[in-house]
Amino acid sequence: MRLGVAGAVIGGGYVPGDLEIEDGTLARSGLSPSGEGYAIPGLIDLQVNGYGGVDFNTATHDEFLEALRYLKRDGVFAVQPTIITDDEANVERQLRTLAKVQADPEARCEVVGAHAEGPFLSPSHHGVHRLEYLRRPDQAIIERFMAAGPLRTITIAPELENACAVIKWAARAGLVVQAGHSGADTVEAGAGFDSGACAVTHLFNGMVPFGHRAPGIAGVALTRKDVQLQVIADNVHLSEETVHLILSAAEERCMLVTDASSAAASPSGRGTVGGFELVVTDGVPRLPDGTLAGSTVTLAGQVANLVRARMPLERAVNLVTRRPAEFFGLPGKGTLRIGGPADLIVLGPDLSVVRVVEGGHDVLAHGAL
Repeated sequence: MRLGVAGAVIGGGYVPGDLEIEDGTLARSGLSPSGEGYAIPGLIDLQVNGYGGVDFNTATHDEFLEALRYLKRDGVFAVQPTIITDDEANVERQLRTLAKVQADPEARCEVVGAHAEGPFLSPSHHGVHRLEYLRRPDQAIIERFMAAGPLRTITIAPELENACAVIKWAARAGLVVQAGHSGADTVEAGAGFDSGACAVTHLFNGMVPFGHRAPGIAGVALTRKDVQLQVIADNVHLSEETVHLILSAAEERCMLVTDASSAAASPSGRGTVGGFELVVTDGVPRLPDGTLAGSTVTLAGQVANLVRARMPLERAVNLVTRRPAEFFGLPGKGTLRIGGPADLIVLGPDLSVVRVVEGGHDVLAHGAL
């Protein structure tokens, strides 16, 4: 089967020409004549709070499956659902549900872990996270979360009392610890990274602003080669210029995430986050007081934003495929190779998702479940 594309991102590089599939594997690339659009690896999103009208803080098993269908339709092959700050019993309940969803053969998009964004966040930078549920960092709470379900990542504000000790323990326990929702100054941020925090949750958002004499957690993260950076390139959370600055400084350590709320791909255009009703205006979800509440942008939409800003296609694609796979330790994902499985998506000339192919077969028609 020929895909009829103009080119493909294979092994992280762009190969012009069509792509051929045989027996579920990628057989040949660079074929002539070529068509339109581009074949790229399935996308990986490590920060999703909801999707398709489903809020992950309240989702049932079947609702999670529905959200995973919408994610697969939009080209996402692997996802880390995020549970934001909530009543601890509810977080544990959602983690237990995710453990069952992860093992369900009906799950159309692979769940590669769960992210607890909270409750160890700064009250001064809480965003949509409810103040009454914020807590001092506590190893016992994390142990309960780990026992409940597939916890893989936790966000902690490193300036909080006891944070560095908990970060050190969590990292040694095998968790990915990310710094975020934080007012940390340069010393406090450095201490958090020295203790084992290895990434930043949505860089520049939910943290003390960068200052030329007080760069804070964002400035420290940008200068440390051992810190990975998660970025929302929707031109709302960050300006185009800020994204360009981040990528110019540290592209090799960056990956894109959506931070999607339940309003993303919602059939009704409405949604909730952490128990709050969202107001969606021009595609941007906010709380009634104007606070940004995640996004409705897709990963493919962020790729399109970067390409419009003159980034080469393959570099933009690597930020949503190869880089998160490398960071999260997902062998076999995020990269296409000749002789490897034909698990891919096809972007049209406008870089929107037009086909989702798994094992060489079209698994979902775009626009339908």
